[in-house]
Amino acid sequence: MRRIIFSVVCAAAMALAHTAVLAQNGRSIIVSTGDAVPNDHHLPADGGYRMPEKYQKNAVQFRTEDGVLLVGWVLGEGMRGITLGHANGWMVNSWLPFAERLVEAGYMVILWEFRNIEPSGSAPRGAELRWDLDVLAAAEVLRERGATGILAMGASDGGTATAVASPHIPDLVGVAILSSPARSKGDGVAALGKLSPEIPAFFAVSTNDPGGKFYPEVEALYNGSASTKKEFHVLSSYEHGTDLLSDIDAYSRMKGSTPEQKQERLQLADDLMRFVNDAFGAVTTPEVPEAATVESVEETDVPEKSIWPIVAVGGGVLVLAAAGIVFAKKRKG
Repeated sequence: MRRIIFSVVCAAAMALAHTAVLAQNGRSIIVSTGDAVPNDHHLPADGGYRMPEKYQKNAVQFRTEDGVLLVGWVLGEGMRGITLGHANGWMVNSWLPFAERLVEAGYMVILWEFRNIEPSGSAPRGAELRWDLDVLAAAEVLRERGATGILAMGASDGGTATAVASPHIPDLVGVAILSSPARSKGDGVAALGKLSPEIPAFFAVSTNDPGGKFYPEVEALYNGSASTKKEFHVLSSYEHGTDLLSDIDAYSRMKGSTPEQKQERLQLADDLMRFVNDAFGAVTTPEVPEAATVESVEETDVPEKSIWPIVAVGGGVLVLAAAGIVFAKKRKG
């Protein structure tokens, strides 16, 4: 009986906690989850274009601030969230190998399809290029799921959109950009210039990018970033975006990769993983002294509205626990 009571109380506490978060942030932007979410079966079944069927349970449909319905997949769980914006012309699952590595390391990630690309919805006229709003919505999904820190990552146009969105992402802990144009989906240079100098930033590009001269583009983003903790990684492989994170040849099949080029791509993946760990590791949460009283907490700068969800959760749990104890005593009697 005690186990049953404990399970009921825990489940109720989690539900109340979720309600409290939504009470703070307003209405949820998540519209549907799992099998209710439109799938990507318009893509060929062969060739690795679709997200694996096993991840349909992780699917989410969510709404941007300008009303576009996007389809994405949330993998993992926890308080450390990472947005993964894909390159234009690449599929959502182009990030999947690295996303799975991040999940194994304990991170929660979201991959999604940008506006005007199936199975996501269409943008209002004049807002087709506002991929930055999609990045912001993806970050909000992670925050709804419990993330207290967000690292924004993107490749090519997805990286430009990430740069544009980055100054507006709450709880941002870092930015990572791969092979991105400086201004394809907004002015990424200007946006990165608005970042706090304490936000770490990671940039990577190949001097032999098959898409063209991306080195000066990424260099402009790097130079424009206000971060004092920024890295610039330059490779020689004939690859672009997320393909720089794998020793499997994509575009390089046309020319072939040297063992050194394969190794530099594996090293970049390791460097990016180290950057992620360092970015989240640098985040510290102020601790309230053990002897602190309720009055001393109230004197801090915590917004008043943030206290009430905690009170609601605590009160709800206590009520449920008391009800369970009374029920148990009646059964014994």
